[in-house]
Amino acid sequence: MDFFTNPYRDWETRYPGRRAFGYLCTYTPLEVLHAAGFTPVRLMQLSGPVSLANAHLPTFACALARAVTERMLCGELDFLEGVLFAHTCDTMQCLADVWRMAETRFEVVPFSLPTVLSGPSVRSYWVAELRQLAVVLQSDFGSTVAEESLRASIALYNEQRRLLSQLYEQRTRFTAEQLWSLTIAGMLMPVEEHSALLQSALRDIEDAAEAQGRGPALILVGALLDDPVLLRLIDELGGQVVGDDLCTGSRYFDVLVDETMEPFAALAERYLQRAPCPVKHGAAQPRAQRLLRLLDDTEAHGVIFVMPKFCDPHAFDYVALAKTLDRAAMPHLMIETEVSTPTGQLRTRLQAFIEMLEQQSG
Repeated sequence: MDFFTNPYRDWETRYPGRRAFGYLCTYTPLEVLHAAGFTPVRLMQLSGPVSLANAHLPTFACALARAVTERMLCGELDFLEGVLFAHTCDTMQCLADVWRMAETRFEVVPFSLPTVLSGPSVRSYWVAELRQLAVVLQSDFGSTVAEESLRASIALYNEQRRLLSQLYEQRTRFTAEQLWSLTIAGMLMPVEEHSALLQSALRDIEDAAEAQGRGPALILVGALLDDPVLLRLIDELGGQVVGDDLCTGSRYFDVLVDETMEPFAALAERYLQRAPCPVKHGAAQPRAQRLLRLLDDTEAHGVIFVMPKFCDPHAFDYVALAKTLDRAAMPHLMIETEVSTPTGQLRTRLQAFIEMLEQQSG
């Protein structure tokens, strides 16, 4: 577990010869960074005190923004050559400017994305931005994104997505915390090594008994889950996580890139077809319909919303989804995460929710 407490400590020693490039969002085109010779490394919220970041951000900025800024200011991210800021929410857009003014040792690279996913120009816009990113990587880092390399990187990440999909199909053989660990590891290490790790995990569980509890079946919905405490408590209290709609879960690997298409066009198409985040509008799969379908497919008993405190897009999204669940008579619980979330209070709320679901289903 120490690896997830501070995955950036000694990163260069663990992966010698690798060029690390940071990112914060699953809308980051990992294949383009990989094809340019970098290993993408996701910057996580994690737990810990925040002090230095308060000079740059208000206390009502989201926990992710404050936590990663604290690590940047402490020098923990100096092993990175650059950090890509995908334009998703206003906080992330402003954070890129904050980091520039902080005079980081690495390059800050903005990446503009369409907010509305419908319309005649969205595909061409997305392809143009992907190509522009390749130009920036060439001009600022001397790293060329050749078509052959990009196709090879797409194949590598598609293989990782296939393996993660197989892993999630076998999720009852893992505890919720184990599955989280295997997923998050892929955002912090070279994709080649992660795929080997997944293959090993799949072989190891071929004859394994079910590891999850027999209690109420739960769906997790929200942005990201960078701390395993919530999942550890669900495991301890006997709950089952049977599905999710999280950036650090199924949204990370859903939808393969079409390897027969022109690579930039194929990458753009994947982002249009994948499960949408609340920062996107006009998606092919509206979030409320997707959630109801997920509940039907998994026969879940309840939903737990995981929301970083002060995250406006997910806060607005929660209101609409909660109303949808109320109409469907589906119990739900909202958990706000901070840089440090009190474990005792969280346990009490989860235990009460799980006991209520047990009474309803019993």
